[in-house]
Amino acid sequence: MIRPQYDLKKLINYIRYGRMSDPNQNPSSPDQQYDTIDLVLRRCGSDHWKHLADYRDDGISGRLLRKRRGFQKMLFDIKSGVISPDVILVDDIDRFGRVDDLKEIRRDLYNKYGVLILDAKSNFEDPHTPQGRIYNSIEEIRAVEEGKTKAHRVLRGKRDAISRGRWSGGKPPFGYQLETRQEDTNGRSRSYSIIVPDPETARIIVLLFRKADETGWGQDRLSKFLNNHEDVPEHQKPFHGSTVGSWLDNEIYTGKMVWPKVTTDIISDCRVIEKIPAEEQMHVDDYCTPIVEYDVFDRVRRIRKARGQLRKAALAETTPQSDKQIKAPAPGMTIRYLLTGLVRCGHCNRSMVPNRGGSYVTKNNETREYTAYTCPGHRTGICSNNKTIPEKWLRQMVIDAIKIRLFPSS
Repeated sequence: MIRPQYDLKKLINYIRYGRMSDPNQNPSSPDQQYDTIDLVLRRCGSDHWKHLADYRDDGISGRLLRKRRGFQKMLFDIKSGVISPDVILVDDIDRFGRVDDLKEIRRDLYNKYGVLILDAKSNFEDPHTPQGRIYNSIEEIRAVEEGKTKAHRVLRGKRDAISRGRWSGGKPPFGYQLETRQEDTNGRSRSYSIIVPDPETARIIVLLFRKADETGWGQDRLSKFLNNHEDVPEHQKPFHGSTVGSWLDNEIYTGKMVWPKVTTDIISDCRVIEKIPAEEQMHVDDYCTPIVEYDVFDRVRRIRKARGQLRKAALAETTPQSDKQIKAPAPGMTIRYLLTGLVRCGHCNRSMVPNRGGSYVTKNNETREYTAYTCPGHRTGICSNNKTIPEKWLRQMVIDAIKIRLFPSS
């Protein structure tokens, strides 16, 4: 079995990587990690090693890879030969990345570029020795179980707070504000928060539900209504269709708390959202002061449900049916139109979306569809750009431009 020749006494080129997960953490946390690395180097008698560079990421989760700019720059510099370290030193292996990705990254860096990842917590133990492999296995189990334990305790605490009518943390829903209260427990005074209607934003929610009840409009048209309404303060605008839709579906505005609704995770560098089954949700009536009458909320919900069923039925007609039971949690997207996500609005710089019109029959009895790119901000009254760009024409223009650039002689 081939293993690296690793001798602490020899001159070794190293780089340091530091990271903190939360923007609210101490901003000097990566610097403290560097100090710990230097301390362990001196303690191990390796302060003669050659320091090449430092890389860091501030306020970003280790579960993300592509979004960590410092991390990506470090990998790019190594792979492009800009820098040639023997080892990457971190304070704790958790700072480098989550367990799911660590094995593959470690194997790729060593096999292709001769770079090891060592952590100060283990006194820079060689991961290829029997002791190093045992340590890494234990660390993997510890990291996974520690994360599960923390998540379990957080959820337990939130569930208890909600059952007692208290706010479980985070930003309150639009239309509400936090109100701090005190209680005495075991001779100590402790504070907690509840949510109460916010006079300024609660009337916007009332205006929204009233209009939705009167007209039956969809979320995009309702967001445009709010964006153009003179009684809505400018600093509260703009409103987006997806946000308005989430408000219309939230029972909190009737004073009822339904929690949790979704669970999230990061898979393949993408945030994946999964709905929680209704039987696993807790329902707390009279959780807070209602802003909207239940009858109004129920009528709006039934209209949205009927509209959603129509969309699902239309989608089912064009989507191949499958009897596969296990679905991939992060399968990616199938792009139907070549330039999806690449066409930008010249007014607001939003990504323009392809909208397909109804089918029509030509004189030659050919069935065709007209598809054009439009700015999504125009539908909600945020952007003034009402131009439509034919998808077929734009696609051909781009392809022709690429051909000229790649094959100028032709």
